[in-house]
Amino acid sequence: MNEKIKVLLIRPKYSSIVANLEPLGLEYLSGLAGELGIECDIHDEFQYSWIGRLGRMCRLIKKGGYNFIGFNANANTVDYIKNRAGQLKKRFPDITIMVGGPEAELNYRDFCCDDIDLIYHDNGLMTLKSMWENGFESEKLEKHTGICFKKAGKWVIKEKGEPVCGFINKPDRSAFYKGLKKNFIFMKGKYALSKASFSCPFGCCFCYCTKMNSGKYTERDIMEVVDEVEEIKHDKIWFVDDTFFFDKERVRTFCEEIISRGIKKTFMAYARADFIAANEDILPLAYKAGFRDILVGLEAITDEQLDIYNKQTSKNENIVAIKNLLDNNIVCDGLFVISYTATRQDYRNLMKFVKDNNLLWVVFGIFTPYKGTDAYDEYKDMLINFRSSRLDGTHITIKPTNMSSFEFMLRYYWIHVLTYPKIMVRTLFGTAYDTKKKGWF
Repeated sequence: MNEKIKVLLIRPKYSSIVANLEPLGLEYLSGLAGELGIECDIHDEFQYSWIGRLGRMCRLIKKGGYNFIGFNANANTVDYIKNRAGQLKKRFPDITIMVGGPEAELNYRDFCCDDIDLIYHDNGLMTLKSMWENGFESEKLEKHTGICFKKAGKWVIKEKGEPVCGFINKPDRSAFYKGLKKNFIFMKGKYALSKASFSCPFGCCFCYCTKMNSGKYTERDIMEVVDEVEEIKHDKIWFVDDTFFFDKERVRTFCEEIISRGIKKTFMAYARADFIAANEDILPLAYKAGFRDILVGLEAITDEQLDIYNKQTSKNENIVAIKNLLDNNIVCDGLFVISYTATRQDYRNLMKFVKDNNLLWVVFGIFTPYKGTDAYDEYKDMLINFRSSRLDGTHITIKPTNMSSFEFMLRYYWIHVLTYPKIMVRTLFGTAYDTKKKGWF
């Protein structure tokens, strides 16, 4: 079977003005295909125009002779993928279409439709490896975990396998190097991605990352991570783990190994406020190793709202975390979630918090109860305009309770007007990473 299969992996394009990132998930699949001797390419729609997407895809499939199409699904691309699968099946009825990715992992039943042949929701890639090696006949698929397939016209759902704690192959980063010209993070430059752990050990109600890997937090061998960092042919790396700064000794080991090997790279990673507040002593070492950005899910500026989000942190921990990072010359990228209950005063208080704590880099998202999260179960009866294209944290999905939707969005856009021009000016003047400065220049 692997001599006949020819794979095209597709990352659907969606609206994003703040980043165009490496398709790391698909690069792991491409790397697996390469190890198995299977011809495989990645079609990253972020590298192309919005115009003519279907025609471009069809020409690519026809020219390349691909017979296995794999879509990477996020919450905001579900409808696009289902629609595109139908269009492709009409033109290429003999192709096999599989859907995987984070949305398929949690909400696989949403893809059980006529035009999709396989849904991959397993932990890790062992099942995919076996499928690519042994074929897609029903009796063979029955033996696998974490897939959905059709048998006699009906969908068969196979439960997930065990959680994983590592990758079975290296990613093929050809797509990253090829698309580097268009790779960017707003005002920060171009970043390669790395993943050093799976799932998240915490339970924020609005985040479905904690549901990944069957809800089991696991970590890769840290020396393997250092090896990967050393091999990446790029000087900026973003660890996309939900919290890289979790185990203090593991962080220390990573930093010391980076320093001892003489690896000169810049790192960005996620951390929780409570960790940074309680472990300031690790920050000088982190800075020496190359960490310049720590993304902290501050989420809210009151203890009441943090409790609603089940964040298990406090306002004071947020303040101390920001101060600890800035005092150690590391940028705190503050991530906030705007509640549908926000009042006019809440918006003003948020801007005051940003100013009082000298936060330059900020990201604001609107509270969205993504399907598969605890928040979805709690708020599903309150949802409005809940379409996949709107599930990106920048649209209203629960009607605001203290102002009209129009005013809510106006104020949401206004806080960006109050903050982002300063980021651009500071970047222009080369002071965006001077954590002691408070002004515009």
